[in-house]
Amino acid sequence: MFKKFGKYLVVFLLLFFELGSAQEQNSTVYPYGGVPDKSRFNKEWMRRIPLNFKKAHFGGAKFDSRADFGGAQFHGLAHFGGTEIGILPGEKAVQFHYVANFREANFDSLAEFYNAQFHNLAYFWEAQFHSLANFEMAKFHSWATFVVVKFDSLADFRGTKFDSLAEFYDAQFDNLADFERAQFHSWANFRGVKFDSLAVADFRSAVILDSVIVGNAGNIQRFDFSLAKLIPGAKIIIYDPVEIKIQHEKFHFISLPKKLDYFSKKVTVDGTKRESYKGNDYAKERFELDYIFAKSTIYEDKSTRYLENRWYQVWKYPKWFLNTLYYLTMGLGYRPFRLAWWVLGLIIGFGIFYFFKMRDSINGYILKKFEMKESSGTKRKKDVDEVRKISRTESLINCFYFSSMLLFTFRLKGEILTFFGLKEKRIIVGEYLLGLLIYISFLTLAKSGSILHNLKSLFIG
Repeated sequence: MFKKFGKYLVVFLLLFFELGSAQEQNSTVYPYGGVPDKSRFNKEWMRRIPLNFKKAHFGGAKFDSRADFGGAQFHGLAHFGGTEIGILPGEKAVQFHYVANFREANFDSLAEFYNAQFHNLAYFWEAQFHSLANFEMAKFHSWATFVVVKFDSLADFRGTKFDSLAEFYDAQFDNLADFERAQFHSWANFRGVKFDSLAVADFRSAVILDSVIVGNAGNIQRFDFSLAKLIPGAKIIIYDPVEIKIQHEKFHFISLPKKLDYFSKKVTVDGTKRESYKGNDYAKERFELDYIFAKSTIYEDKSTRYLENRWYQVWKYPKWFLNTLYYLTMGLGYRPFRLAWWVLGLIIGFGIFYFFKMRDSINGYILKKFEMKESSGTKRKKDVDEVRKISRTESLINCFYFSSMLLFTFRLKGEILTFFGLKEKRIIVGEYLLGLLIYISFLTLAKSGSILHNLKSLFIG
């Protein structure tokens, strides 16, 4: 009996001294806990001996240090979730307080990150999800990178909160990417993302507060923003042709990147119209995309050869000014009714000015009873009240009438130039030139496809 006990004692002592020696070489308790050192988390060592899990259950765990699952192989359930019906009810959310590294990790079965919290970098670079990737209600408080990640099945991001950059560059979705109720408080980059023939990114009820970048030159992406909540200041920046669903009223959130040249933007807009809005039912949507293109290229030229022309360098600044004025007043021909408010403002503005500075002269001109006589190089006015008593209200009406007449006339009447004094002529001619500038802009600056361009073609040819 004693001999048998002695054998067990010897084995126990050997194991104890071996474990102590291992802890002395590397104080990190495998696989996590403590501060990782180079011998445990060396990149080359991880490539040679990756972590393998038949079933990994970390639900409700708390990682105060680096959680390094780089290159890990999850052959069964990978559970990093919080409270989930059917999986240990009452469990708290798993929390990553430092970097969560899942680079090149492979998930053969369900990847459960329900309600997980990532307080620092969430690094899923080149990870592969062969089954459901569930990030529902997860919270990314820092940069979340899913660059070159492959989702073979449903990518569930319902209710997920992204407080910082959400990077999906060059990822691949072979199935639905569900972003229902997700919140994007910073940029979300989907540029280069590859979509399978049936894949679509659904943003139903998603809240977007910043820019969402989309487009892939080699693959048509599909996005549904029709029910998304786009907060003022948010943008959908399109780099390449995409298939996009969005209400007509939300088109002002769409923009084109400044770094693209004229023809690249043209290809993007034409391709998006072709993929998303075919048929007569979508004429308004195509019109809005043309307006977005016109705004984006307001200061751009179709060719770079003008840059070498010295005279063009002198002309471009007045041209930019005219284009800016045309955009503000008539929306480059796409918003012609905006001009009505400007014209009304000019008429009222000049009319009020005339009322306080020139009402006697304007009353006399309109009534044709006003007399002006020159004596000693100055002009003496005879009060119009000698002809007929004119109330202030009638004077104001006369001033508004005179202001509107100047703004809408094509040819300035000679009797106006002979009737008024020099100072008054300067104001009158200034308003007349503003009206003339509006007509010239209408005839020369209307962008192709705009309402004013079509009207000009109809009446002038």
